[in-house]
Amino acid sequence: MKEIFLLSFLTIAMTTQAQVYRERIGFDLESIAEINIGWIKIHDHPIPPTQKTLGTRVYSAKQIGYSQQFVEWMQQSYVPKGCLGSAAYYQNAIPKFSGTNSRLGNAIDEHLGALPHMYGAFSKMYMFLKKDENGKFVPQNNFAANWHIEVNQLQWISKPVSFISSADEYYFVIPDFSGNSKGYSYDDKAASNLVGFDKYFKAYKHFYIPPKIVRDDQQYVVIMSKDNELPFEKVTVGEFFTQVEKQLSVWQKIDPVSAENYLLAQKSLARLKEKYKLKWNDIAEIKLSNSQISLQDFVNAKEGDTDIFDNRNIYGKEETIPTFSILKVKKKALALCKTDQPQWLVIRWTMGMPNASFNKYLHESIMNNFNFDYVYNYFFGKNKVAEVYKPLGSPTGN
Repeated sequence: MKEIFLLSFLTIAMTTQAQVYRERIGFDLESIAEINIGWIKIHDHPIPPTQKTLGTRVYSAKQIGYSQQFVEWMQQSYVPKGCLGSAAYYQNAIPKFSGTNSRLGNAIDEHLGALPHMYGAFSKMYMFLKKDENGKFVPQNNFAANWHIEVNQLQWISKPVSFISSADEYYFVIPDFSGNSKGYSYDDKAASNLVGFDKYFKAYKHFYIPPKIVRDDQQYVVIMSKDNELPFEKVTVGEFFTQVEKQLSVWQKIDPVSAENYLLAQKSLARLKEKYKLKWNDIAEIKLSNSQISLQDFVNAKEGDTDIFDNRNIYGKEETIPTFSILKVKKKALALCKTDQPQWLVIRWTMGMPNASFNKYLHESIMNNFNFDYVYNYFFGKNKVAEVYKPLGSPTGN
């Protein structure tokens, strides 16, 4: 018995001694990697949810209740290891005009008002920690990995095509390289299947978003919808140019060019419409780099130069760069997003530090413990799920 006690004491002592703290940075990540630090607070939401209003958006009590459930499901499925977790729920409000923002910034923010009615939950896993006066781990700074469960999420899994978007219509591309004929680059291919991610979610649409495309950190995305049919429609070349024609004068007010250049932009648009008139009903596909079109792009679109739909190199040969369809949410689905029935559900998480133990553990815990099938059946199954949520595996790994 004495030997067992001594061994336990030495193990604790060694673990404590191994915790390396760096001034203004926090504990060395690997020195606390094996500690189940857990959550700042466990939420059980004993009080019935109530309706909430943000700007002109009204979130029903049921929608708030779903968001609270997401928080509980996250915490039941994962205990932060080597990091400190914080969870909450939120909704998307229509952005307000800001006097400190630029005209361009306010215009792009205005487009966010056309995003679907969205609500959900998030968890932040703080990786750089210190200890307070009571010896408890607390965040050293705001750097964190993130896990989200969201109803009707679009903004953070897509890139907006801002030039043709407005407060009434949001045009976008989804950077799903897994569903693209040209696929991932060599460097991204391995990351896209980390711990078997690509093979694990065959039942649901899923894909990996490399870093710096939508967010700074790379993301793993799983999307659920009724019969796996997303309520998006592909935009034609004709609709694209029709929207450009409508928005040309709008952008001249927001981000103006000289009168001479504005005339050049109009002439370029007329030439491009003529060039693509035989492809008017084709699906509009663009490279990700072309999603952020500006008025200056039409000024520069001279005859003989490449344009937004070109995917050829200087030698006239087809490029290997992937192109993606321009999309919009179907009008009926956009209206239904305001109801209590989700139109689609997004589960996504970041891997900003894929080589760090805490981030690997988060990735593995979500894949192995979170009950994706339960969630699908709860919202999209033929029969309403009656039993309470249970994770597939132990959140502590035991």
